[in-house]
Amino acid sequence: MLYNSNMNLAVRDHKIFQLKSEVENRKRMLCAKRQQLKATARENALLNDVLSDYEKYNNHIISQKNKQIAYFETLNQYIDTITTDLQMTDTKLKESKYEQREILKEISLLKKDIDDLVKTFEPY
Repeated sequence: MLYNSNMNLAVRDHKIFQLKSEVENRKRMLCAKRQQLKATARENALLNDVLSDYEKYNNHIISQKNKQIAYFETLNQYIDTITTDLQMTDTKLKESKYEQREILKEISLLKKDIDDLVKTFEPY
């Protein structure tokens, strides 16, 4: 079960890595286009409005990314908590199984004692 969780986390981490790479590529492309647009805007006053809209859009994207960061940080804390809880549950299960074996041993000893007592008091 823990192996499966680790596999799922590995797949999730790989997907996150791929998404981060894609975001970086798009970020570089957007930065290049922004610089290109600024240069063109100096030559054409009409593009100033477009540049303004683009900067608003860019600020909106930054805001959305910051919200995503906060979400993923919360998700990461949740996964850490779940992992800790699962480890604690696994430890408790092992302890319970050990205690169960000890109880079964004690029951077996008690049954043997009863059998010995019954044999002692049986008429020959």
